[in-house]
Amino acid sequence: MVDWDQVEKLRAKGWEWDRIAEDPKVEFKADAGSGDPGRALRALFYQRRSRQSKRSKPGAEGSSSTTDEKDLLEPIERRKSIVGIGYLLLPLFGVWFLIALAYPTPVAIYIAAIPWVLAGVIIAVLVLGFGLLQSSKKWSSVARNSLAIGAVLGIVIAGGLGLAAVAAGCPTLSSSTVGEPSGWSKAANPTWKIDGNSVFLFYGSIACPYCSASSWAVLAALMQMGQVSSSTLTFGSSNPGDVYPNTPEVYVYSIALSSKYISLDAREGTDPTSITTPAVSCVEQAYATQYDTGGSIPFLVINGQYFHVGTLVNPQSLAGLSPQTVYDQVTSQSGAAWTAIAPSAYLLEAIMVKVNDNQPASVASNPNVSPLLQQLT
Repeated sequence: MVDWDQVEKLRAKGWEWDRIAEDPKVEFKADAGSGDPGRALRALFYQRRSRQSKRSKPGAEGSSSTTDEKDLLEPIERRKSIVGIGYLLLPLFGVWFLIALAYPTPVAIYIAAIPWVLAGVIIAVLVLGFGLLQSSKKWSSVARNSLAIGAVLGIVIAGGLGLAAVAAGCPTLSSSTVGEPSGWSKAANPTWKIDGNSVFLFYGSIACPYCSASSWAVLAALMQMGQVSSSTLTFGSSNPGDVYPNTPEVYVYSIALSSKYISLDAREGTDPTSITTPAVSCVEQAYATQYDTGGSIPFLVINGQYFHVGTLVNPQSLAGLSPQTVYDQVTSQSGAAWTAIAPSAYLLEAIMVKVNDNQPASVASNPNVSPLLQQLT
């Protein structure tokens, strides 16, 4: 005698018919020649439901076996839906993540692989894991179809983002780099120019002590590549609540440069008490996505080929000095502050001369610059 109450309990748990038929508590024994036990039990189940439906009073609320069966199957279908969603999302985000990692530019310019697409992968794993724990059926044609659809959608989304970036003029940059002196690197990219001049991108924040210390090397180098208006220069200090508090600085965005060699592109957050970074174009974002994966500042790019992540000058070397004191030492090229700033300033000059075919000659021939020029590839 089949224990139909036990059958209904197991169905409510999401068990499949074959597994229910094998449960000894169900007490089901298939007739010889009836074929698959699970299928035979299912047939008996629905025959029983059909007889109950005929015996029930027509129109009586709550008496319909169809309603009972629906109530039993709803949680099962819900669990199957969760599994199907998991099987769809995992390949979608997984394929997207792998493509974005392999081709950060242009695919990951708008939506970074880390952390955003990776977060999608993690969520998909959690959804699928939850669904599988709630379902006894781990694999089906539905799962295969969901995996295939998800993989296709991942390719379509990643490809669509890449095409949109290319259409917007975002560059596709090389992942192959070579090391240069003092932590600089070089990539085999096309030159990045504005109005015929090599672009010098400085990306940072005035609250950042490392950006503050590096700003003096940037100013000193740019002064050798053209005319810097002293009337526009604005001085300040890094966040007093951060490490190396009150590091003196010149706001890079205030540097007005007139040069036939370099175009300054200063992208600097202007909140003095909190590190912020400004909005950038997709061109600027492409370099940060490709070469500054950790989001460190300052981040510098020269001519689209040479780049540096992190400080150029040790902030501690400027501790206790006023911005005016540091500026005076930079302009006179003497003093303890200048000694700390000079190596990075000279290397910046060497790189800018390198990308301008050894021009200006007066800078290229500087005995402090020419040896560095020879070290650059």
